[in-house]
Amino acid sequence: MRPRGPTLNLWQLSAMTEKLVNEKKAQLAGEKIIIDLKALGVRKLLGSGSISRAVQVTVGECSENAVKKIKDAGGEAIVTKPGAQPVTAK
Repeated sequence: MRPRGPTLNLWQLSAMTEKLVNEKKAQLAGEKIIIDLKALGVRKLLGSGSISRAVQVTVGECSENAVKKIKDAGGEAIVTKPGAQPVTAK
């Protein structure tokens, strides 16, 4: 049985980054936005759409396509799976 929980696409993340910063649910670090999706209840980040802003996201699972697009935009994805060591994709 697959774990259930909310998923988010890159286009959705891209659309909400400024709102998250304004609500203090994400932080600015220079030009990069730091977002802990896991703390916001998101289980998996999917690669549909695009992102043009550099972000550092922490999430339980992340598709390879999402990791690539985040990296191409100058960001990074920190992927943590339950029971596994954290994996950082830069």
